[in-house]
Amino acid sequence: MGELLEELREDLASSGFRSSVVSVQHLPDLKNDLGRLVEQGIWDRGSYNQLVSHYGLDFRFEPPGDFPAAQSIILTAAPQPKVRARFKLRDTTYPAVIPPTYAHDTDETASSIISEHLARKGYRMSDAILPVKPLAVHCGLAAYGKNNITYVDGLGSFFRLRAFFSDVACGSHIWQELKMMDTCRDCAACSRACPTNAISEGRFLIYVTRCLTYLNEREDEFPEWIDPGWHNCLVGCMVCQDVCPVNKDHRDWIVDGEEFSEEETAMVLEGVSGRELPRETIDKLRKLDLLGYRSVLQRNLSALTRSSG
Repeated sequence: MGELLEELREDLASSGFRSSVVSVQHLPDLKNDLGRLVEQGIWDRGSYNQLVSHYGLDFRFEPPGDFPAAQSIILTAAPQPKVRARFKLRDTTYPAVIPPTYAHDTDETASSIISEHLARKGYRMSDAILPVKPLAVHCGLAAYGKNNITYVDGLGSFFRLRAFFSDVACGSHIWQELKMMDTCRDCAACSRACPTNAISEGRFLIYVTRCLTYLNEREDEFPEWIDPGWHNCLVGCMVCQDVCPVNKDHRDWIVDGEEFSEEETAMVLEGVSGRELPRETIDKLRKLDLLGYRSVLQRNLSALTRSSG
């Protein structure tokens, strides 16, 4: 089986993916990671419940019922840049950055590569709904930063993780304790730069409900203590990633995405519902993988344009 998985790793690498494989025997360990954070009071129950509700964290720490033969978890990391959408308003073009990880097209690419490779050998795969960041750190594919974002050698934090179950036995593999990058020990760049003070020097887990990414993705109005000048992305936030020394070779990796006309921008700012938006506008949002964020685009774009002057 080792040869098969090594060939798969090379197959994924030829398309730019990094990957790792671990046994499904570690699923209880992965589940216990979250439980310990709550039990030890590092993550209070209220905040945890908020996140579970908001993000629909329906993690499934066992293979699907129709795939009892699953023996391994294949984890992929797909390189992804920042994307710059552009919105025209009153003869001015406002750039709106979308961080890495929001684009979903690499999920389909990874799934296709793995499925086709395994099928040729008589094996199969299925999606795995798991907490991929701690999984990536446990298996050595990534390491945590002080900002709780994961980093991969050669990619920084500019990648998207995806997990899959397979019925291939993985044999020997890495499973290590969760740990932070060595470079974080004497560095405080992210905690100093974080505008909401969500990153604490004496705490491994950030204060998630103070994180601008979390606030940017919720449908509620922004808290009064949020300074309009802090907004820097259409969804999410790039402040801690842009100042991170590990990202020095990646922070300028940005590609131009869709451009929205004056009429389209006005409709977004007026909160026109998705059903009433023109098909062309819907297609642009789909290409940016923003259809799932339609409910916050009016608020976020309004804040971003004000922040930009």
